[in-house]
Amino acid sequence: MRTTLRHQAPRALALWVAWTCLMSAGLAQTNTENFAQFRFNFNNPGARATGIGGAFMSIADDATASEANPAGLTTLLRPELSIEAKAIQFVTHVDNFSSTGTAANSTLNAHDFKSAVVSPSFASVVYPVRRFTFALFRHELMNFESNSYTNGTFASGFTDGTFLFPAKSSVRIHVDNYGGTIAYKFREFLSLGVSGGLSLASVQSSIARYLIAVFDDGTLANVATIDDHNTDFFLNVGVLLKPVENLSIGLTYKRRPSFSLQQTYRFTRSPTDSTRTAPINFNIPSSYGIGISYRPTDVLTFAVDVVRVNYSSLTKNFVVTLSPSYVQPGDFAVDDGMEYHGGAEYVMFLKTIGIVFRGGAYLEPDNRIHWVGNINDTVDPNRIFARKIMQGLFQSGKSYAHGTFGVGCILSNKVQFDLAGDLSSVSNTAVGSLVIRF
Repeated sequence: MRTTLRHQAPRALALWVAWTCLMSAGLAQTNTENFAQFRFNFNNPGARATGIGGAFMSIADDATASEANPAGLTTLLRPELSIEAKAIQFVTHVDNFSSTGTAANSTLNAHDFKSAVVSPSFASVVYPVRRFTFALFRHELMNFESNSYTNGTFASGFTDGTFLFPAKSSVRIHVDNYGGTIAYKFREFLSLGVSGGLSLASVQSSIARYLIAVFDDGTLANVATIDDHNTDFFLNVGVLLKPVENLSIGLTYKRRPSFSLQQTYRFTRSPTDSTRTAPINFNIPSSYGIGISYRPTDVLTFAVDVVRVNYSSLTKNFVVTLSPSYVQPGDFAVDDGMEYHGGAEYVMFLKTIGIVFRGGAYLEPDNRIHWVGNINDTVDPNRIFARKIMQGLFQSGKSYAHGTFGVGCILSNKVQFDLAGDLSSVSNTAVGSLVIRF
């Protein structure tokens, strides 16, 4: 290891100085590349909704409606309790894992890393009173975890042997919503509902860069960490229309929270390390959408949802606090995205027990922060270096198709149990939910 360090030292030292300049450019939500890797997935809670591709906005006829469409709670005639558990496997795709060839003619190699979380993800109790319906609920809005590393890659466009630092990253994001719902049925064909409350965010993130791909303190160049908590308010508004028999239309607007967090940077310098702290904004994208469901028979239902997600808010208040001549907030962007959900369910009765079969699909749009700045807008080599590195680290992603399936068992008019799965190349989810009616 000492021989390796000695041969790498001159180049590593030069790179370390350059990276220090780059890192001091100040990061907001946030141009550390591990924050470009995670993906949002705002599927409606409940195994029933998952099984039909998340297209539940116009159905919303159980306790999960507090999140899916608050107006749907008016369809409940009795008090109801709903609980859900979820297991998710995430696949983090790292574009700059390693490279082959030379700096002048290199090919980037990508690598996938898998991680998993299991948690109770939703609970709600609903109580109808004449035309009003009230509910209390807890909804896990986000539960994401990722652990990855890189071996170091040549920086695209350089011919002098420059390469990115090997890096080791971990991200843990947990956002819970605690709130209440009030829904009112104006007519048999028109209902309105509002839910809102407090969002609690917990974020632990670390990305450490090393001089060589030996991940210990002796080769550490710099590290950026977040270990913070914050709160904000959320609001969901929903409308449910039933213009004709067997046809339902749902409309929703979801104002999601924004959190202020602190990020700390530590640089290994002689004789002592240097540490800086800067604020970041972690914005959860808001959305609005429309859903339509049609029931041609009493045992068959088709549903479609279309949702517009304001992903561009991820770069809202994207602050560069130091050396703004290198990297500006406008160099990063995320496009708003359209989600398309569709599915169906079929009920088959075996004496007094109902067995429900479900299937569906949806499109998850690209929501990665990516570089849109001009690389060659200057002759300053430091600025060019910083901007080329950001271009390599913040690459646009792509949209992903999800396939869903599920089965339910209606044991009586009081108890219903559902299971569902959601499969894609970026995540795999298993959901189980229980509904008890009193």
